[in-house]
Amino acid sequence: MESVERATKLAPAAAWNVVRIEEHVVGLLEYEEFDASAFPALLCSVRVDLLSGRVSRTDYSASRNPLILHRKELLVAPSDQRVRRWAEITAALENRGLFKDSNRIGRQRQWKERLKSAGLEIAGDKVCPA
Repeated sequence: MESVERATKLAPAAAWNVVRIEEHVVGLLEYEEFDASAFPALLCSVRVDLLSGRVSRTDYSASRNPLILHRKELLVAPSDQRVRRWAEITAALENRGLFKDSNRIGRQRQWKERLKSAGLEIAGDKVCPA
């Protein structure tokens, strides 16, 4: 995509594994262990304004309660072999009501508390009984 190419030229040092595209802004997001973690924490965000060329970086790597990513299956092509596994995790947790009031589960601590109250925990990319 042209906008991603422009953003990476403006921010060549940015490490990223997820890209968020808005009309004139590209977010280059680096999540921890994207494949190995069911709900990876956001390590760094680089925001590139394609109109002004302005680049801003926010480091979350030392956060005690980082933002986390849900619904990874929506971020890759439907043909990706990982989609099924990730969608199954999401569906199982949705069926248990863990995605209700989703605005309250965007941070790691709150998400872990919700899982714990349901008698669950995350081990890598698996949901297990606590």
